[in-house]
Amino acid sequence: MKVILKIFIYGSIIALIYYLFNIDYLSFKNIEFNYFYLSISVFLLFGGFVLSALSWRFALKLHGPIINFRKAIVSHGLPVFTKYIPGRIWTILGRAALIQNKDYNVKFLTFVSFKEQLIYLCLGFFISIYPILKTEKIREYSLIIIGLSLGLFLLLYSRMLQKWFENLWNRLFKMKIDIPKISLEEFLKLSLFIILYWLLWATGFYFLLISVFGILPFYNAFAFPLSISLGLIAIIFPGGIGVREGVLTLFLISNGVQAEQAIAFSILSRIWFLIGEIFMFFLALILKRKI
Repeated sequence: MKVILKIFIYGSIIALIYYLFNIDYLSFKNIEFNYFYLSISVFLLFGGFVLSALSWRFALKLHGPIINFRKAIVSHGLPVFTKYIPGRIWTILGRAALIQNKDYNVKFLTFVSFKEQLIYLCLGFFISIYPILKTEKIREYSLIIIGLSLGLFLLLYSRMLQKWFENLWNRLFKMKIDIPKISLEEFLKLSLFIILYWLLWATGFYFLLISVFGILPFYNAFAFPLSISLGLIAIIFPGGIGVREGVLTLFLISNGVQAEQAIAFSILSRIWFLIGEIFMFFLALILKRKI
């Protein structure tokens, strides 16, 4: 399993490079920065990634496995680029495979990883309601986001709804899926960590915004979790490429930004977040030598 995982980890890096060059993500231009605000945005971005690893560690602790800080960073950081391989399974499975042992197998750990990711997505949608409601030109889409938020929330708690969805998935894709039931206690305990790193990323994104466009209303910060969450459910687009940028572009144009600037900034935001992923990957590589 670990040999296969290594193949996918390094294969994901190749896939990432291919997608970046193929879609021309390295060609944005005509953007000027306030480097003070930009530095703050990168600092908050890195902090959010570290906190996301601690959230993974805490999710494990709630279910029995206890790992130290280094191992949390390593298991969370090394597979960070697997999202650029089509499908989401390696994002969830990758970190579980890195910490399996005789007491906890990959299947159990993957289930824990899946739970944490579902709560992450659910909270991302709830946070996303706010910027949609504040933006008059796209306010009608708020019903879709509210529906996704409530639907996912109910899916986490209702076993009857889970069974219905599992059967529907099996009929459509001829593939078995098991959705973990999450207790209210688990949801509340994990939500603290997840909301904190969502807020760090959203605030970092806001500083990125104002480093380019100057002072804007703070609700613009929450366009970031909106784009990430919609990118996550678009499983046929590796890493949400195209979806995230499209959502951000639409949001910025609806808030008065020129189309050309909005497109350029959406590309910039992808590279900004990619810098955080690279930071996490190399931090994991460094700490791996010390385990």
